[in-house]
Amino acid sequence: MVLRFTTNSVRTGWAAIAGGVLLMLSFGIELVHPVQEPDGTVLDPVTFAPLIAMWGLGMLCFAATVFHVRALHQEAEVPLSRAGRAGVRLAVTGSTLHVLFALMVGVTVVVTGKPWEASFVLFALGFLLLVVGGVLLGFGVGRAGVLRAAAAPFWVGAAAAFAAIAVFTDPWHDIALAVYASTWIALGIVLRRDGGSSVITSNRVSGQRGVSQPFQAVRPPHPR
Repeated sequence: MVLRFTTNSVRTGWAAIAGGVLLMLSFGIELVHPVQEPDGTVLDPVTFAPLIAMWGLGMLCFAATVFHVRALHQEAEVPLSRAGRAGVRLAVTGSTLHVLFALMVGVTVVVTGKPWEASFVLFALGFLLLVVGGVLLGFGVGRAGVLRAAAAPFWVGAAAAFAAIAVFTDPWHDIALAVYASTWIALGIVLRRDGGSSVITSNRVSGQRGVSQPFQAVRPPHPR
């Protein structure tokens, strides 16, 4: 069980790190090489296309990470609380809305040369769900105790997501997005570093059966 849990937590950690890096590149490259006019008109479609694609892929990585965080708790036989499970649903829905946002923006840029303004409703609503979902997930993983250190990235990410939709003036909006992307990288590091040790500690403290019992070789009986 420990071996499988540790392997899965490392994989989940890589998904979170990949999502954070993709999100960081998506808006970071545009800061160095602007691809849009202030009114939204795209100046460089060749650069804009991979940037919006990276945003959508990053959000897919976030949804996969949240699903796997729930699965890790089930595998450790310490399922998330009701609040934690609600956080999973909200965070996944928010990430999905951002994937739809990326698709809608990409299509409308091809057709009209600029993003459809209504698509930013998906952006704002998606982040709102990620805010609430992140707060609930932080409480859920904190109470479960299997990956307690993961609570902080969820909470800081929720605060950064709220700032991203509350403040659209530069440079604060970009700073909030950078912090948000960084929290997923931090979450991935926590999952990669603490996955196996956390479940072992949780088992020692809670005394639950079957959570982290190491594999033992089965010896054949001695002949009499």
